[in-house]
Amino acid sequence: MALVSNHPVQVLRVACTLPVQCMQKIILPFVAGFLASLFFRESTLALMHAAGMIDPSGFSTAPFLPLGLPEFIANAIWSACWAVLMAWLLRVAPHRRAPWVPAFVFGGIVLTAASVFVVDPLRGIWPSGNMLPRLAVGFTANAMWGWGALVFMRAFMASEAEE
Repeated sequence: MALVSNHPVQVLRVACTLPVQCMQKIILPFVAGFLASLFFRESTLALMHAAGMIDPSGFSTAPFLPLGLPEFIANAIWSACWAVLMAWLLRVAPHRRAPWVPAFVFGGIVLTAASVFVVDPLRGIWPSGNMLPRLAVGFTANAMWGWGALVFMRAFMASEAEE
């Protein structure tokens, strides 16, 4: 379907739609997830460590095998990928209401389950023994990530009126 228009603003608006959609659906959620991992997830772990609730602190610089990156950077990259999926599943868009509770639950359940039952076994760490403390800490930190990712997504996305 071809759009025929002599008005330059209308032609420009149609031409800019695809890059804006790409930005809003892929790039901005990716950046939001990366930043949410650093500012929300890792900070939650650091606060839980400072309160004496957990032994490991946030911002772990231990190498993430097999890549050798510091764990907090590897977690931020994975979180960025998960944020793109979260934005798509929860239909995050500037013209829709923000799904605060679903983002919180998505982060807490999906990221924790993926970490414990997929990523860790691939690294040779198998779930065993009492998993409740590990799942509780994972749920708390990852739920804060989900909420934080949505905070950043909403802050970065332009509404239709602003474009």
